[in-house]
Amino acid sequence: MIDVKVQKVKVAYNEMPKGITYYFIGPPKTGKSTQASKWSKLGAKGVLVLDSDLGADFVDGANIVPLVSFSQMEKEEIKGNKRVLTIIPPEERGFVYRNGPNAGKPMAVYSMTEIWQWLKANWGKLPYDTIVIDTIDQINEWIEDDVTKELGISEMGQGDWGSDWAKARKMNADVVKKIQMLVKKTGGNLILISHSKKTMVQDDKVQLGPALPSGLGKALTAKADIIGFTSIKKATGKHIISFRSYDERSVGSRITALAQKELPFSYEEIKKEILRYKPE
Repeated sequence: MIDVKVQKVKVAYNEMPKGITYYFIGPPKTGKSTQASKWSKLGAKGVLVLDSDLGADFVDGANIVPLVSFSQMEKEEIKGNKRVLTIIPPEERGFVYRNGPNAGKPMAVYSMTEIWQWLKANWGKLPYDTIVIDTIDQINEWIEDDVTKELGISEMGQGDWGSDWAKARKMNADVVKKIQMLVKKTGGNLILISHSKKTMVQDDKVQLGPALPSGLGKALTAKADIIGFTSIKKATGKHIISFRSYDERSVGSRITALAQKELPFSYEEIKKEILRYKPE
């Protein structure tokens, strides 16, 4: 029988926490990709962006891995007398660089499944302490496409007793959990990015959350330690992030220094707020 060690929690309120899952939710063009790409004490050098929206290639200095599907991309070939499926090489998947010295040349792109296997085998040897999934919305679209094909239905909602929604939700939450646990082992951070959606509810209040199916949105926000809503201040044109939480918003922070705050949207500003915090 092993000897179980019970830990006494002593919170370091004014130190940057490690092993944190952040969730940035907000309208397009509010700085989510740009700020997430350098959300590390090492700056951009410490961040790996899993770019499923193929938009981070315009973020200068970002380290990106372009994603174009959830499952491996395969093609059917005839070998001998048999038809077999073979994996399409990453450089032959039909994508090209959009800018920079390689503009117009073939670009290697990957599936989420391939990147997970690569991360699992190499994370301890990579020079990063933070992984960004940008966006989790697109990952979910690919998962839903895979689920409808697997179940032989034409669109989500046709599965028996909600089996399609349940399967897609589990697939998405599972891949997030796997990456989350991987980075936590080394004290690394995970950042999820979603566009926001607003849905009118009773008594004229607006519910704010990620642009995802309700069940999945709740599952992912439950996994996050810090959830911030990003926007641009009309008066100043500055990017801000809000951790102000109330019933209709999937926003908030387990880190006391950030709770119910609205701050300039950058790693350095968040770090500054945490380091200068003094518990009452």
